[in-house]
Amino acid sequence: MHVIEVDRVSRSFRSVKKKAGLKGTLELLVKPEYQESQALQEVSFSIEAGAFVGLIGANGAGKTTLLKILSGLIPASSGKARVLGVDPFERTLDFRRSISLVMGQKAQLWWDLPAVDAFDLIQAIYEIPKAKYQERLHTLAELLDVTRLFQTQIRRLSLGERMKMELIGALLHWPKVIFLDEPTIGLDVLAAHKLREFLREFNHREKATIILTSHNMDDIERLCSRVMILRSGKMIYDGKPEGLTKKGERQLSVRLLEKPTAEELSRQTGVASSQIVLANGETEEEIPEGSVRFTLGNEQIVGTLQKLMQSYQVIDMSIHEPDLEYVIQRMYESGESNEAKGST
Repeated sequence: MHVIEVDRVSRSFRSVKKKAGLKGTLELLVKPEYQESQALQEVSFSIEAGAFVGLIGANGAGKTTLLKILSGLIPASSGKARVLGVDPFERTLDFRRSISLVMGQKAQLWWDLPAVDAFDLIQAIYEIPKAKYQERLHTLAELLDVTRLFQTQIRRLSLGERMKMELIGALLHWPKVIFLDEPTIGLDVLAAHKLREFLREFNHREKATIILTSHNMDDIERLCSRVMILRSGKMIYDGKPEGLTKKGERQLSVRLLEKPTAEELSRQTGVASSQIVLANGETEEEIPEGSVRFTLGNEQIVGTLQKLMQSYQVIDMSIHEPDLEYVIQRMYESGESNEAKGST
């Protein structure tokens, strides 16, 4: 059964175009000019019940806009979206009781209240029977290990603790569909790990359908069995995470005593410069400074190493599977699009 169905959904926004200076301000009052930006362009997909889907894209790719359409906060400009069989923008009572939207950058609980009082208000709003409310609250508190914090004002909690309370508040009514927009943003490694473990366990236990947006590739790799990638409002990939990498592709990481450029390495090894990444202290933390990373087919690894050793002094080397972050970065930079479609 498809819980979410999106058919050629587009969304555009109109904003006022202002020229610089006082003259521009006066023109804005007398004869305003408008410009239109396209946030989503004919996006289509379907999601089955119980799926855990990762939604990825750079800032401005359309991720949050898509979640707002699916949660009924804004309408689509064209196309159709249906969640649990209804148009989200109708915002029927049954629909609102069946979904939840958690935005990592926006507080939804009342900051001046202790957490338990905020949860009591949510119980009253959703008319949750007391016995069910107590059972659910206990279950969620145990999973997130926050019972001891229930009497503390929300504003006095750490970012990680507040995020856990936000999740409890969003799940107390036991939604069938959950939209999570950057839930681990700003969290330390331990807090993010615990949050991921909770989401995995909740998805497994309750079979809730979850769409997660995140810039943290650990969130996507460890939680999601399906990945959708947006670029400039268009869906450029929809499928399993492992489908992003080419069959037999590996990453060869080497540390060299010398510091050649990517172009020099390309000439020496015959590997295209687009397959070479230098760590100059500005790239991903997992690549030690001074390292070079090649993305190669299995058959290229030995020959590339031999050519490197002929021209440079190799201090260290390792071979591993391509990480998701690098693969997505390469897709964005190269402009390539993989139209693999998934509906499971």
